[in-house]
Amino acid sequence: MKTAILIQTHDGYDFLWEGLFLSWKLNWNWEKFNFPLYLITETKQFLQSHPDCDFKTINVGDNLKGSENYSNKLIKSLLKLKKEGYTHVIYSQDDSWPLHRPDSLVIEKSLDFVENNKVDCFYMHEHKSHFPFTLTSKDIGNIEGHRIREFNPKSRFIYNHGNAIWDIDSLLYIQKADEAPYENELGGIHRIWEGNKKLKMYMINMPWYNQDLIHDKGKLKQSAKEIIWSLRFRYDWEFKKDSFTTFIANNGSLIPKHLHIDNKLVDLSAFLNSYDGGRHFSEKYKY
Repeated sequence: MKTAILIQTHDGYDFLWEGLFLSWKLNWNWEKFNFPLYLITETKQFLQSHPDCDFKTINVGDNLKGSENYSNKLIKSLLKLKKEGYTHVIYSQDDSWPLHRPDSLVIEKSLDFVENNKVDCFYMHEHKSHFPFTLTSKDIGNIEGHRIREFNPKSRFIYNHGNAIWDIDSLLYIQKADEAPYENELGGIHRIWEGNKKLKMYMINMPWYNQDLIHDKGKLKQSAKEIIWSLRFRYDWEFKKDSFTTFIANNGSLIPKHLHIDNKLVDLSAFLNSYDGGRHFSEKYKY
């Protein structure tokens, strides 16, 4: 089982990419699951999202711009990965930013469940009350307290773009050229319903991202800007060796690290007048 992380986006949504990079970089367990991460887009590079971005880009070409090419981009990317020997993908979207690290034992056992049971699709996302899923009552088991549910073969949205471990051949099986995102979901559902191949599709209810917080009609929501603010701060804390070794007041002056310099007591009154108790980092990290 050779696995890659595959995230779908397009050039026009590159405003999502910084948060996407930072959230995956900080909230995925790369030591345990060091899968290559690929971003599907037309001509731009994921590297532009952040100076340290080390994730890969699959460029499908300028001729595949437009929402109607959603499925074309996915098909082309899956075929490329299959040619390179990959058998599975953790398939995700550009607004599915991990908000915290998913339980590593849950991820490990989910991957094992897929491999040991030859599963076609294993969704790992939240089942919200308004989602029109229908499931069987079979007792499949559980993974670290998360009940494994089997999709009813005629379930609405049995195929959806939520985070999932997919067998590449199975995901290709339900694709059709020239479909936009919603058309792809709807068409894929009917192809599963009407196809000759019975797909083994399961799900655990595991909240670890929330697309509702990220963007609306092509613009970042305020909640997403605040998430990026926090992620930028965390990234510097974890990866920048010399971060937070000096303190800068709002007026730009350097606050001494110690009360005594050269055995002399430092008069901090000038600094304290311009220091507001911790917001000296705010402008640097604010989106």
